[in-house]
Amino acid sequence: MMEPIGTITVNFTFIDEETKSVLENVMTEATDYYDFVTRLSELVLNTDSSIMVVYFAIHHSILAMDYKLIDKIREKYGDHQILGPNLFYASAYQGTVEDVKKVHELADAILATQPDDWIALEMYFMKFEADMRNYPTTMYQTSTMEKIRELIDSDPRFGFYEIILNDYFAIRAHSDGDSEGRIRCINKGLRIAEKFDDKVRIAHLMMRKATIIMDYDRDESRALLEQAYEIVDSSLGIPSFYAYIISNLSIIEAIRGDFDSAIKRNLQVVTIRERAGLNSGNASLLLSILYNVVGDPESGFEWACMAEDQFKSRPYLINRAVLNQCWSLILLKRMPEAQILLDTSRESILKSGDESQLAWLHFVTGILEMVQGDFTLALSSIEQALRIYEKQGWAYNIQLLFWHHLAKIEVYSSDTADIVSPSLALLEDKAISEDLPGILGQVFLLKADIAVLNNDEALLRDIIQQLRSLIEKENLDFLNPYFEGLLERL
Repeated sequence: MMEPIGTITVNFTFIDEETKSVLENVMTEATDYYDFVTRLSELVLNTDSSIMVVYFAIHHSILAMDYKLIDKIREKYGDHQILGPNLFYASAYQGTVEDVKKVHELADAILATQPDDWIALEMYFMKFEADMRNYPTTMYQTSTMEKIRELIDSDPRFGFYEIILNDYFAIRAHSDGDSEGRIRCINKGLRIAEKFDDKVRIAHLMMRKATIIMDYDRDESRALLEQAYEIVDSSLGIPSFYAYIISNLSIIEAIRGDFDSAIKRNLQVVTIRERAGLNSGNASLLLSILYNVVGDPESGFEWACMAEDQFKSRPYLINRAVLNQCWSLILLKRMPEAQILLDTSRESILKSGDESQLAWLHFVTGILEMVQGDFTLALSSIEQALRIYEKQGWAYNIQLLFWHHLAKIEVYSSDTADIVSPSLALLEDKAISEDLPGILGQVFLLKADIAVLNNDEALLRDIIQQLRSLIEKENLDFLNPYFEGLLERL
């Protein structure tokens, strides 16, 4: 039997007694939160339940991100107006983008009936959350925020809604490039979630925070992920949360350059999310990056196409998938196709004002320029990409990727025997001082290229020996094809 948790009980102070009793009984029978969600959904599917019970079945299915259950509930109860905003919010999240407008229309229709304050607050939040899913493409209405603020301030029982506000304000801060503001919002949300024992959002916010701080404190990030895993494993059991934690552990591995393990973890993430009926766009995008990095652009292209398809529910991310496709095509030496895709996405990225997409536009442009032999332009393009990420304090694994390509350009553009690469020296220092074995392997490969360019067989043999030792010690299988290629040069 599961222990009562605030995620469920926080609504008990203002809902009707019949609904409260049903939720309490299901909670008593359940083993964990996800089992509660499943049992509650089965109850409303197998009986003619009150609409408020159905409302909470949908509400908790959304929190557990189980959209298969929501689809089944929609078939039976979809014609009830009060359920509409939640149902259309769920379908918008799954890919039917036009349903964002329906969330607004139905929420406004319900608000026009002057419902109880808690239902009014729910409706305003539906509008707010639907808009924030596509921020900054879709901006929330100022009047919506004013009503949310007014209702929360009117009743101390509504204080837990501040958790949701801070969660979405953190998303806004991220899109606006405000890293400090993002952390502040998450920390505030965590404090409120702990006060109300909202274990779902405690775990969620811990995972979000771990994602941010892994760029500069991987130990604390891993600790937060482990704490979140404990909560998920002991109280929640939500498949999507397991997937999120595994995904973030894979990013920590990618920072270390342990790309083989990162790929395996992300394939596991895709499997978990697909089984739960969840969108796998982010995992697909990361897989496309990882496959391009390890020199498998065919797989990189396939996963980038998968990401594009998955991002139909979040169209503002589609350009990121397209840019990854461009990168794969360049590696596959399909330059005309890559150029067309790059030109197609350029204008919308420049108009979007999204700094992350702009950085990737610079990066992919730089790769194309490098392959075409325009090393000066390539260096400038990738430096611009790096500056954006460094300024915003984003994704250290991506910054390392940019540094690696800057080092490549400096090495391959040199026309003298005395090759000097400041980026390579910096990358090597980071790899050694921060324990990044896979990144050190990439450094060795570039140093081997320098040895080959200088016809320095003794140095090449020494690097090959160091590389062999590193591969065996750290199980860096992705380096093996490159290692074998170096042996052929002797």
